[in-house]
Amino acid sequence: MLVLNKYIVSFLNEVCKEIKYHGVHKNISEEIQGHIDEIADQYIENGMEEEQAIQRAIVQMGDPAEIGKELNKTHRPKTEWSILVLIGAMVSIGGITLFALANDAAFSSFEGFLVNYLIYTVMGFVALIGCFFFDYTKLEKYSMYIFIGTIVCLGIYEGFVLGVFTGTFWGTSVYGPYIRLGRFAFSTIDMIVLIFIVSFSGIVNKWATGDIKNMIKLLALAAMACILMVYLSLARAMLLSAGFLVMITKAILDKEFNGSKKGYLLSIYGGGITIVCAVLIWVYRNIGIHYRADRVAVFLNPQLDPLGAGYVDALLKKLLSNAKLFGANDQLYLMQGNTPRIALPEANTDFIFTYIVSAFGWIAGIITIMVIVLAIVRMFLATRKINHPYGRYLASAIVTIFSLQAVANILMNMGMFPITSFSLPFISYGGSNFVVNMALVGLLLSVYRRKDLLIRKEGYQYGVDH
Repeated sequence: MLVLNKYIVSFLNEVCKEIKYHGVHKNISEEIQGHIDEIADQYIENGMEEEQAIQRAIVQMGDPAEIGKELNKTHRPKTEWSILVLIGAMVSIGGITLFALANDAAFSSFEGFLVNYLIYTVMGFVALIGCFFFDYTKLEKYSMYIFIGTIVCLGIYEGFVLGVFTGTFWGTSVYGPYIRLGRFAFSTIDMIVLIFIVSFSGIVNKWATGDIKNMIKLLALAAMACILMVYLSLARAMLLSAGFLVMITKAILDKEFNGSKKGYLLSIYGGGITIVCAVLIWVYRNIGIHYRADRVAVFLNPQLDPLGAGYVDALLKKLLSNAKLFGANDQLYLMQGNTPRIALPEANTDFIFTYIVSAFGWIAGIITIMVIVLAIVRMFLATRKINHPYGRYLASAIVTIFSLQAVANILMNMGMFPITSFSLPFISYGGSNFVVNMALVGLLLSVYRRKDLLIRKEGYQYGVDH
């Protein structure tokens, strides 16, 4: 590369002056200087002095202001506003529903609920905005350290939950998978899912190349994380597994993958199903969580225990079958003395969709489903426009996690999926789950925002890949 003299510096400054997003100035300057060097080298080979060759090359490049304006059009952060609008619509649906629930005496303290809901909502939007403006690419080089560190921390955490240690954890009370700070309880599992997904996307980008050794290490790390997650939350383990699987699948299907695509896919999906079944059988037999098997049995036949384990399944079916197009379902309430009470448990979290249909009618339920489906479609379309591998893997996993939560929750409410701890994203009441989902959407929008700002080193000229 030729010496960066005053002519080149002046030219680059004029170009960058027109580019509003300062984050790409360095990369663009390097690329343009490289192109100037190529032209100048040709003149030097023909006998021209270096300084004169550089001046001639700069003239040949054209008007720096025009180049800068063209680059500004290409390298400008873009926001997928439709996703933000749809997320806002879901938050609004959730807010209206939860306030209706509070008025129905679903909460023992309306004031306490209101304060918690507003604080968690503000925290969620702060998380979304923070992740939206955060440059996620800075995390890629630390992906392995973050992932391994999280596995170690999760193992230690399970030690506390399993009773290896009891009482307090570094001065903070621990209750199951939650850390309680004063009046607020944060799910460590939700946060760990977020950390695993972000860090694993960087590992996939590095190792999913087709090399058999790297692929084995990649799959081993994924399996280790999922197995550790199974005991604490089967639902979160499912989300994590789906996110990992989608990232690995997309990497295998990429053009840059050098191995046998069909061979790897068959091995991963076939072997993965076998391993998952084996692990679940071992967990059920050895770790004492047989109630999950009971849930599946009741799901298949609620009449096995209609007043016990099958009560909720039977109640969901009754409420939805008696729901009106508009207005409240009379079956939604039970009389306690002279006071009507909601018959549906967990109406503010897992079964909020059933409450929406029962309290407002099927039209409200259909509108809710339409908003969710539109959000999934818009997220999927946004992901297809992302060319940078690291961002594409991360965005794909985020869309998968959001979609699986929403679809599983609605199917669960409609009696088509076993009852698990899947909340309806942005609609169900749940502090840490809401905040983490908002952070995931913020990361998705951050990836989309930078889709035209990540410059490839090869084949670049005037801000255009070819």
